[in-house]
Amino acid sequence: MPNATLLDNEGSRLFGLYEASSAKEFTAARQLLYPSHRLLYPEYMERLGELQATRRDCNDKRLAVEAHRTKLRELDCIE
Repeated sequence: MPNATLLDNEGSRLFGLYEASSAKEFTAARQLLYPSHRLLYPEYMERLGELQATRRDCNDKRLAVEAHRTKLRELDCIE
């Protein structure tokens, strides 16, 4: 049986990574919606690609948090 404190620390770590990734995603999306200067098409497409990669990363981290929470719920049912 894993230590509950270790599992809670892991959950906090995962959630912290998700929050950082989510903030990065928000910033990237805002830069596309409200650019500080006129974006040329190649620059726009580059930033769009970066936003898509950031969204995939953020989604992966969100799924990791959900998997961890599911694992904790399953462990609570076993006890």
